[in-house]
Amino acid sequence: MRVGIVTPRYPPHFAGGGEASTELLAEQLHGADRVDEVVVFSFDGSTTETRNGIEVRRLHELSPTVTEVQNVRAYRLLSPHVDGFDVLHAYNMELHPTVGALSTRRSPATVATLNSYHFLPKSVSNTTPGPVERLYELVGHPTTGRVMTRLMNRIDAFVAISSAVRDIYGDHGVDRDRIEVIPNMVDPSFSPPETEDGEGTTVLYVGELSDRKGVSDLVRAVGSLPGTYDLRVVGDGPLSGDLRRLARDIGVRDRVTFTGRVDYDRIPEQYALADVFVHPGVWPEPFGRTVLEAMQTGLPVVCTDVGGPADVVRDPELRVPARDPDALAAAIDGAATDREGVGERNRRYVAEEFSPGSVASRIVDLYEGVVR
Repeated sequence: MRVGIVTPRYPPHFAGGGEASTELLAEQLHGADRVDEVVVFSFDGSTTETRNGIEVRRLHELSPTVTEVQNVRAYRLLSPHVDGFDVLHAYNMELHPTVGALSTRRSPATVATLNSYHFLPKSVSNTTPGPVERLYELVGHPTTGRVMTRLMNRIDAFVAISSAVRDIYGDHGVDRDRIEVIPNMVDPSFSPPETEDGEGTTVLYVGELSDRKGVSDLVRAVGSLPGTYDLRVVGDGPLSGDLRRLARDIGVRDRVTFTGRVDYDRIPEQYALADVFVHPGVWPEPFGRTVLEAMQTGLPVVCTDVGGPADVVRDPELRVPARDPDALAAAIDGAATDREGVGERNRRYVAEEFSPGSVASRIVDLYEGVVR
């Protein structure tokens, strides 16, 4: 089976965790049983190269501003390359309409991963659109946006990376019978360094500092925990200043450390320094790779009962309602009392359920089900 993966960007070019997940998928499919060849088609340059054994054809750079223009251009660039492939797998959303348009041809079969809410109104994901996004929702969604959605719906099968994503797309026009929930896989190269336990309990958050991430609730939760608890906030974003002021106003400034942005290859060190990881999101985040990484490290994880992270965190007492700092504090305290037990269960669970071999095999099964 020849597989082509279509993505706007491919490492070393990153916009977020989606690119890392695309690379993991390509590398696990490469040489896997039932897959003869994997080629990545990306739109972040004009070169053909081999990266970790994968042929990467960077067809051209696309303007990031208008989705419709991106897809028209991508279709013209990609069309001459797809003959002879059995499956095209679209990843990272923006170019799903391009792959849907190619589904009208005799071959290849098409699959797309749903890992964001790119073609849906912001209200669907409980987030507020900015001025440009609001304008597009008023003008673009009812017109050209419908064309993009119709093209995307021509894709043969969809991979939802969590049940939350499946349910939202199923409620907004995608046939549920064509959606299969297959999660992201763990990164086998992810290896936090060993550290000695320090005094007290360090609570860790890694991610964007924005309202939808709920970090203000986490700061308040730490404020109601004993003084032996401190919080380490790794990341940056529009609420950075507000969160620092909040920590000062509620009297926990000396217990909250804001590291700012940390390079991706240094993130494992942050997990190694922590005792409990918390994902306090208030929106239906599609998956949450940081949750998987924390569990892979052997940390207990507390999350809100919203979106993809709730699929991964199995302990019901460690899933709490969104926007509830008191419930968050209670769950953090409970996780810390059995840190080693919960952490070891987490480590075993993700090694079994999210292993690259297991996840890749499920995706190849899906390919075989749609190949014409």
